[in-house]
Amino acid sequence: MQQCSEEMSGDNLGIALPTMSTTPSFDWRQEWRELKEFLKKPRRGRIASAPFSQTWRRFLLVFGIDITIVLFVTLPLNSILDEWAGLESKLEIKGKMALYAIVIAPIIEELVFRAGLRKASYSLFIGPVLVACFFSSQTVVVVMAAALTLIAVVDKVWMHWVPRGNGKRFARGRAFILHYPYVFWFYAISFGLVHLGNFYSTNGRDYLLVFAIIAQLSAGFLLAYLRLRQGLLSSIILHSLENSLCVALEMMFD
Repeated sequence: MQQCSEEMSGDNLGIALPTMSTTPSFDWRQEWRELKEFLKKPRRGRIASAPFSQTWRRFLLVFGIDITIVLFVTLPLNSILDEWAGLESKLEIKGKMALYAIVIAPIIEELVFRAGLRKASYSLFIGPVLVACFFSSQTVVVVMAAALTLIAVVDKVWMHWVPRGNGKRFARGRAFILHYPYVFWFYAISFGLVHLGNFYSTNGRDYLLVFAIIAQLSAGFLLAYLRLRQGLLSSIILHSLENSLCVALEMMFD
């Protein structure tokens, strides 16, 4: 009972969740079904151990979905937005900026938006402050950091005095499991919204710019799925490949 309580008390919640299925031979249809079920109700689970012959196929499937959205949803939508909203990019993708987009940005953004998805302490206390750095002024970030730090300290002190076998530890861990989809959606959607700052409307129709980040919103979900399923390195590589594709398209149509 003590071991169970420790597993459910906070950052080790994933130990108690069922591992996502891994079949001996990769089944594309099964993987597609699992992806759809996961996006309906995200769960942290445990990283399923699988041979490289399976992991690269899963990676290829997610990358294929990502490319399909970029080519057949984002590009047509951007053409429409060019006409309706005078869509323009604030970024000049060439030289050092292209290198940053392909190498540096994927690492930074994955560390902020995906690295802590498996840890309750990061998801609830650290991650929100880092995400706020992309959106808010320095004052707001400092106030948020102070408030969350205070909450974290109070929580740590309180949990220190709660006996190991106490049901409150189990209830606390169980609450995080039950509400995990909200944690997942918060980081996935925040990742997409961050990229609103990359665009502007030349005719004042800024409310239409949300359609310009469809690729980033969908990538937020797909990257998080891959991170939880195969680890952070997979999501960094996929992120870099997606940015490489976007840089190539930008240069082609510039």
